[in-house]
Amino acid sequence: MNPKLKLSAAALVALALALVPQAAQAGQDPPTPSEAKSAVTSAQGALAAYAPSLRTAQDDAYHLQANTPGANGLQFLTYSRTHKGLPVYGGEVVVTTDASGQSVSDITTGQQAVINVGTTAKVSAATAAATSQARIKKVDSVSAPSLVIHAASKTPRLAYATTVTGPSNNRTVYVDALTGAVIDEVELFKAAEGRSHYVGTVTIDTQATSMVDPNRRGIQCGGQNGSAFTGSSPWGNGGATDLPTACVDVLYGVQKEWDMLREWVGRNGINGSGGGFPARVGLAQANAFWNGSYTNYGHNGASGAARKNLVSMDVVGHEYGHAIFQTTPGGAGSGNEAGGLNESTGDIFGAVTEHYANNPNDPPDYLVGEEPALGGGPIRNMYNPSALGHPNCYTPGSFPEVHAGAGPQNHWFYLMSEGTNPQGKPASTRCDNGPAIVGIGIRKAAQVFMTTLNKKTSPWTHTKVRVAALQAAKELWPGSCAEFNVVKAAFDGIRLGAQSGEPTCTAPTDDFSLALDPAAGQADPGDSVTTTVRTTVTSGNAQQITLRAGTLPSGVTAQFNPATITAGQTSTLTLSTSAGSPVGGHAVQVTADGTAVDKNATYNLTIGQVQDDFSFAVSPASGSTQPGGSAQTTINTTVTSGSAQQVALSATGQPSGVTVTFSPATVTAGQSSQVTVATTSSVAAGSYPITLTGTGTSGSKTATYTLTVGSTGTEWAPYTSYTINQVVTYQGASYRCRQSHTSLPGWEPPNVLALWQPL
Repeated sequence: MNPKLKLSAAALVALALALVPQAAQAGQDPPTPSEAKSAVTSAQGALAAYAPSLRTAQDDAYHLQANTPGANGLQFLTYSRTHKGLPVYGGEVVVTTDASGQSVSDITTGQQAVINVGTTAKVSAATAAATSQARIKKVDSVSAPSLVIHAASKTPRLAYATTVTGPSNNRTVYVDALTGAVIDEVELFKAAEGRSHYVGTVTIDTQATSMVDPNRRGIQCGGQNGSAFTGSSPWGNGGATDLPTACVDVLYGVQKEWDMLREWVGRNGINGSGGGFPARVGLAQANAFWNGSYTNYGHNGASGAARKNLVSMDVVGHEYGHAIFQTTPGGAGSGNEAGGLNESTGDIFGAVTEHYANNPNDPPDYLVGEEPALGGGPIRNMYNPSALGHPNCYTPGSFPEVHAGAGPQNHWFYLMSEGTNPQGKPASTRCDNGPAIVGIGIRKAAQVFMTTLNKKTSPWTHTKVRVAALQAAKELWPGSCAEFNVVKAAFDGIRLGAQSGEPTCTAPTDDFSLALDPAAGQADPGDSVTTTVRTTVTSGNAQQITLRAGTLPSGVTAQFNPATITAGQTSTLTLSTSAGSPVGGHAVQVTADGTAVDKNATYNLTIGQVQDDFSFAVSPASGSTQPGGSAQTTINTTVTSGSAQQVALSATGQPSGVTVTFSPATVTAGQSSQVTVATTSSVAAGSYPITLTGTGTSGSKTATYTLTVGSTGTEWAPYTSYTINQVVTYQGASYRCRQSHTSLPGWEPPNVLALWQPL
């Protein structure tokens, strides 16, 4: 671990809480503030622990950008990277945690090498701007160049990033700040040839007098000036070239896509944080595109009565799919390979949106652009890309023009969703002549794909897609290998083989847990007592279980109702005693004999009246504080025989200036109490034994707590500035500061080991 790794801890936790997504209207719940905070704490530890594998340099720092919820409660924390204060393009890190935020399942970055570059440019910003401007023919605007570290290739370099916008181009150009050469270009203008299609009379969400969606932030539709159309319901006249009608189609498509994202894959809006982007219609081109800020739709290129607006559901889903791709980690990417994956992403979201909407006027399929027939028919075929001259199979190093380059990933998605011979859908052929595939269904496939995109890093490649998708399948269905195996077979089916570091999946064995509720009880001789036998499937499938009791005391019988259950079910155990049953405590073993595994539990049976008693302990047994501070410990009580009794807590032996309080001051045996030992500033340094007493109806128990006042370190406190190597104490233990920071409540040393090293 890099000891100078900068985690910006205070900012990270504050930002994590601020980035908790707004509650969705339905479907996947977002993480709670507590779960989001736990995710940040876990991510901090992962960033520190895996610094070498993340190619972390001495002057790198990570900054939390987003916490995106995913299917099945997964959290995806995206961190940007800076190096000596400069943004690092391609250096982002994605940390995946479970729903609770307490377990990190994956941490990835696209950066390929540790950054070792200076931050002084030899080329002027003006020169970089001119070089960038020359990359497109007609320019509307050029942003001010900004210095960055370009780390999306094997050799990180100091570069200027400049965004150049034109009527048919919108790209960010990276110019080497030392040589003036163009390093990379990220194309933000994503075109998709489309079709015009109408879904009949539909219900859409608009304001009363404008085509602005009141329920989905950022979604609106209008003409080429960017303003939303105004008017009132009913919108449009159904005409093929009527522009308000085109906006009806656009709003219907994007609203269905938005709802699909929420209900099927757990994404909050198009951008993942509850927002979307506007749309424009009436583009005077046979084209539709996403330009990084809005979607734009033209016509199908036909003339006369055959002309239609390019606003079919799959076209709309496709263009907003580019927006999803750009707003997941790693951004839009550059080059033909990333471009092909981006185009495929649009096709996939178009198909998934059609299946979610399931509108009979536009039945769901895996063709792209078949309705407007731009060029005479569909422009892409997902189950057989080669039908349109596009590759079905992945070939390393061979990445054609981006629209054709969508073929391999589109084919993989179809094999994963539907398989090779789906009922009622077209058959699809494996490239490797492997065995038949039975798909997992498009909804599960969409969950895999969205989770994969949430792990995206620059540069995004087919091989990274395979590794991330397999990891996604393991995270989404941790108790099953069925989905994982289909995802893997679909990759094999396009000849995208195994990659270094990819996960594996071993089918879980059938297992279950056993518990007795309650686990103890009392009966007078001749009476009976009951308990509930509870079983839970912990892995694999439910198995049949036969219940039986072990050796019983004389005169005691056991009866299970029912005696045979399936894991996950319950049974009632009745223990009946006789007049001659021996008085006292008896341990009765209960065995659950499963077809795959056996489990045992113990029931503590008390026959007759037994003296109530309890145990009494304090943990930790010592603590330290500075004069004027306080220390805490916990009293734990346990029923050792008989029934639970009330226990009153007290303290003696504390010196003047020391007070002891209990929360609560009276417990029922079996419960705990928090103890606070507070001092005034006048208490002299030294160690003081304090007797803690628990008084019940059966008698009293005591334990000793040793308080040290004036330790060699400083007692940790919130809202305090700490520096590297400073030593503090907390609840009797000592810790050394790993990174300079200002403490906040909840950042106690044992809770944030990324900041504090136990001594």
